[in-house]
Amino acid sequence: MSKTHASHFENIQKLEVEELAKILQKTILKLEACLTYPPYNYIIHTTPFTYGEIEYYHWHIEIIPRLTNIAGFEWGSGFYINTVTPETAAEFLRNANIQNNNEDMKL
Repeated sequence: MSKTHASHFENIQKLEVEELAKILQKTILKLEACLTYPPYNYIIHTTPFTYGEIEYYHWHIEIIPRLTNIAGFEWGSGFYINTVTPETAAEFLRNANIQNNNEDMKL
C-alpha cells in the first residue's frame, strides 16, 4: 500500500493512515458493488515487532472475498483456487463506478 518502502505497518505516518483509509474504503465499496456484498477477510502482512527494518520485506494488505465454497482441496492444502487472473480482476474493479457522498468515484 505504501509507495515508500516500509516493512512495519505500525510505523506509518498520520497522512498515510488517512490515505490508506480512503483507498480501503474505495476498494471495499467496489468489491461490494461488483460482487453483491460478499463476505471477506482482510489481512495486514507486516514484519514482526521484534525485528528491525527489513529491506526485502514491504508491508501490505490482502483482501480475500469469499466467492466460492471451500472444498477438499482448500481444506487439505490451505490454498484457495482462484479462477480469475489478477489482470482481469484489476480491470473489473478499475471500471466499477461507485457512489460515495453523491459523487462518482473511480479507483
